Amino acid sequence: MTSEPPPRDALRPLRPLPSIDVPLLRSERSAARNRHVVIFVIAGLLLLGGATALVFGMHFRAEQAAPSAVEPDAPSEPLPAGAASPSAPLKMSDVNAVRPALLDRAPQAKSSALPADATVASRNSATFGNAGSFSAALEKTGCSRDESSALITALTGIIDFRRAHPADTLIVERDPLGEIERFEYRASLTQRYEARRDASGNLKGRQIEVPVRTVRVARGGIVAGSLGDTLEGLKLGRTLVGVFGEVFAGQVNFSTDTRTGDQFRIVFDEDHADGTLLRYGTVHALEYKGEKTGLLRAFWHELSNEGDFYDEQGRALHGGWLRTPLRYDHVSSGFGMRFHPVLKRKKLHNGIDYAAATGTPVRAAAAGTVTFAGPKGPNGNLLVLSHAQGYQTFYAHLSRFASGLRAGNKVKQREVIAFVGSTGRSTGPHLHFSLKKGGKFLDPASQLNGPGAPMSPRDLPDYKRRVRELSNVLAKTKLEQPAPVAPGTAPAQAAPSDLGEEEL
Repeated sequence: MTSEPPPRDALRPLRPLPSIDVPLLRSERSAARNRHVVIFVIAGLLLLGGATALVFGMHFRAEQAAPSAVEPDAPSEPLPAGAASPSAPLKMSDVNAVRPALLDRAPQAKSSALPADATVASRNSATFGNAGSFSAALEKTGCSRDESSALITALTGIIDFRRAHPADTLIVERDPLGEIERFEYRASLTQRYEARRDASGNLKGRQIEVPVRTVRVARGGIVAGSLGDTLEGLKLGRTLVGVFGEVFAGQVNFSTDTRTGDQFRIVFDEDHADGTLLRYGTVHALEYKGEKTGLLRAFWHELSNEGDFYDEQGRALHGGWLRTPLRYDHVSSGFGMRFHPVLKRKKLHNGIDYAAATGTPVRAAAAGTVTFAGPKGPNGNLLVLSHAQGYQTFYAHLSRFASGLRAGNKVKQREVIAFVGSTGRSTGPHLHFSLKKGGKFLDPASQLNGPGAPMSPRDLPDYKRRVRELSNVLAKTKLEQPAPVAPGTAPAQAAPSDLGEEEL
């Protein structure tokens, strides 16, 4: 049985039927792709915005957290208007508000004109030390070369830069912009100088007037050991020993004649600056009552702009000479033969060494003429005075001379001529005092201080009234028991002294 071949049309491949929905499908696919792109773009923008906010937020927080040069009590810089608090979440609006302020913080030239409410942002200080120059000392406080030059210019003629000492203090204060707002130089409690910016922004120098307050003090004590230890145990300066020695010279030797149980009273002035004891001023009255010395009293009295100590009857305690030309701590070496510490043999010590603090005033032992003032070998800074009847006095190891003093000047008795130091061959600050006549050295302790002259009758009534007032103060002054002085706090009696052969 034969099969019939398939119809002709059955062998043709099927042709796709035309479809009217093809364009619609393409449109939907395109729309889907567009939606994906839009979503991707939006997500990218959101990520970019978030990253930008994060970067500016971190920068802003770092700016707020960074250490500031402003001291803790100085007011902080306010945030720009519209900016968020550092503790609040940071938003893009906050970043936009802060961005101009961040740009303003970029380094730029500083204005010398400071706001009226500018505060000190930093304060650096240093001592002069061993700096070779004033500019070198300023560098220790952080000053640049230009700043040092400006400060020196402002203070020229006000500070003598050649007289700087290692202990002098330099202070630099800067404003929040880092500019020098104020400079202060402290040479002592009362010697202070400053340079401060004026209205035009320039540094202008001046000396600072430090007020000194004077207080009248009356103290008394019972001697325990030495007079110096007793004064120290009462919190008084050991230099007051020199006052007793100066006033009662010729009547008592406080190095050998004091005894435990002796009594003393003293009325004197204290000068204070910035709440600190600056110095002892005028001593108005002294009283010493001892087993060996008996009762001694002295009162200070001014006569024609000059003063001296007198006894109760109005007779001067000092004659034509001052045996001790300064207020000293103790006698570290007397006149006479001694074993020389350098030459290792006995040699005449041709004067008296008075231990005293550097800067203690030295006075002329009698009226005379300056014949030498300057450095002289082992003597350091030496001053020589010539007096009537062929006498000469020598003052060695001085730190400096009185201002303007030079050879040929006339000086009065008790006039300040120099200041204690330790120049030349010396183991410490002291005055070497010598007396010479006819080419021979004499012991000042035995040669000087004859009987004093009586007070003029016209001055006596006023003096007697003052004696009665001060005697009443002395009588009411309580005698105090001194605290024990710790071993090693009292200065060694054998030092300081000369180390070289004198060339007087």
